[in-house]
Amino acid sequence: MKFKTIFCLIALGILELSCKESQASPKTIVETKATGQTDKEMYPIPSGLKIETQEEVDIDNDEEKEVIITATDANATNTHEFWFKKGRLLHEFVFPWGSINKKWLINLDDDAEKEIVRIQGDEDGADYVIYDISGKQQKPILYFNPVLLDNRFPGQYMWAYPNDIKGVIVNQKKEIQVSLNNNFPRDDNHTQPENQKELPFLFFSGQTSQPDMKISKMNPPQFMMLKTVIGKVAKSNQNSFADQKVNQQWIGSYSCRFLRMKEESGDPRGWGTIVITIDKNSAKYQLDSYIENLKKELTIVRVTSDEIVLNEKDNPSSVFTISKNNNKYMLKSTFMDKISGDSNSYELKKQ
Repeated sequence: MKFKTIFCLIALGILELSCKESQASPKTIVETKATGQTDKEMYPIPSGLKIETQEEVDIDNDEEKEVIITATDANATNTHEFWFKKGRLLHEFVFPWGSINKKWLINLDDDAEKEIVRIQGDEDGADYVIYDISGKQQKPILYFNPVLLDNRFPGQYMWAYPNDIKGVIVNQKKEIQVSLNNNFPRDDNHTQPENQKELPFLFFSGQTSQPDMKISKMNPPQFMMLKTVIGKVAKSNQNSFADQKVNQQWIGSYSCRFLRMKEESGDPRGWGTIVITIDKNSAKYQLDSYIENLKKELTIVRVTSDEIVLNEKDNPSSVFTISKNNNKYMLKSTFMDKISGDSNSYELKKQ
């Protein structure tokens, strides 16, 4: 009888401690974990792709687990992400492969579908981005700098390296913890979006592996709704009317032939064709060669009288820049550099 009484008292103590811990705020959203390889017969993944992970996660707040499968192509050029619900493909997202690829799914607004917080890049630099799912596409809505809060170092702010992060700090009101109006220089490879005047700091929890990498100066952190943060860091659109006038001179089709396979210059199959078509509000890119046939939707980022900057609709780090000197048009493209393995310029003919 004494043994039973002691056991009950211990159990009640553990239950009380658990309840107190569950009431803590703010909460940390932890990354979903992979559950291993998936059955290709159950999920129609193209045979040319290598499956890296399978995750089970509630993506739309209906308390049912959906499946996200991440795969890469044979050359590790692109990462493919397949989202399935009850065996049906909901989304397929494709983005350039990188050794760093982490994500968190968090509901930061009033709709049912969660937003995606992604870290993508490599040892030379990474982009930290929040995406909204719009239709069948993921749309980047906020680029940011990451800050780590490590409870071993109270009152100190650390740069949040991807492998040190446990999760995103969000309170019960779906507000993220941020710091604004900081002039923080970065010397790594990263995207500086044209529609943002700064990269705000976004706070994560975790344990730092580099405690010397402190952020010494930062404005006080605060909790805000995501849409409020986006509004505060957005650039004003005072020049939109002038830009629309300039756009008219860029409307048209631009094309060129280029050597796709360096060792096959004497063979017609060694050559490819680039076509970029620009209309008033959007642009399209097409590449045709013996190796591949690609089509991409582009977004107009910036326009001047002698330069237009475009990027891929779903990958802002993939940039296409056309410059004009008299009647000569030259293309520079990070996407073309990646597929060719060289940094080249391409002379375009306008039609």
